[in-house]
Amino acid sequence: MLDIITTEFQKIKRYNILWIGVVAVLFSALLAVFQVVSSHGSDPLTYESFANGVIWNNFSLSFPFGITLIGGYLINREYTDQTLKNILTVPISLRKLLVGKLIAVGGITVLLSLFSFLCTFILGLLFCNINISVILVVKSLVQILSVNLYCYVAVLPIIAYFGRKQNAFLTGVGIAFVYGFCGVFVAGRNLTDFYPITAGLGLVGYNNGAGTVYQPLIGAMTLIVILILTTILLVFTPNYDKVMTISKKKGIKHKKYSHK
Repeated sequence: MLDIITTEFQKIKRYNILWIGVVAVLFSALLAVFQVVSSHGSDPLTYESFANGVIWNNFSLSFPFGITLIGGYLINREYTDQTLKNILTVPISLRKLLVGKLIAVGGITVLLSLFSFLCTFILGLLFCNINISVILVVKSLVQILSVNLYCYVAVLPIIAYFGRKQNAFLTGVGIAFVYGFCGVFVAGRNLTDFYPITAGLGLVGYNNGAGTVYQPLIGAMTLIVILILTTILLVFTPNYDKVMTISKKKGIKHKKYSHK
């Protein structure tokens, strides 16, 4: 398993897909600047309110979309590069390969989260008019990293399911984007702890001034259910022959329609 994870990090250096995640993280932080500045008007901009804005954009826009895109792309390259059949002769089951890739995506999520914190800290120094304390900086680091990892858990079933089919990951990306965006309408309401994307907000004590009352136990149970669902999807992952048979049939149908 460790070899699979190590190999994935070696592969990612050759792919440009990671830059989409970097751009998405940077966009999230820059968007938070405009949102918080416009909402505060002439009032001084605090680092805490700015960090909250970054967290909000991360879970609702950048990370569900970015994580699913990167994860789906890494899995799909094994199909498109026709390397999957060679890997599985080692032998490594498709299930084990998917687990290794999902763990690697978790590592990438951590790296992108640290970059998100770095962007937040630098932009906070530039735009925040009130002194930034060490406590607030550490708090923002913990909250940004934690919420992003909870988002990673929330989209795991999407990556696991669509990763079992060749060229299906873009559908998963679309679903993940809508999934995250719907969090905007759920966050701060009674369903916050029940909705996987926003369940982590209560676990980190996210407070944007709305006075939301969280139920962390429910939020934790929600994410545990998501992990169980992901496990079930992985356990029932079809074998290599079945996956490739389905892919070939789709390819033949596509060719027939294109000739018509």
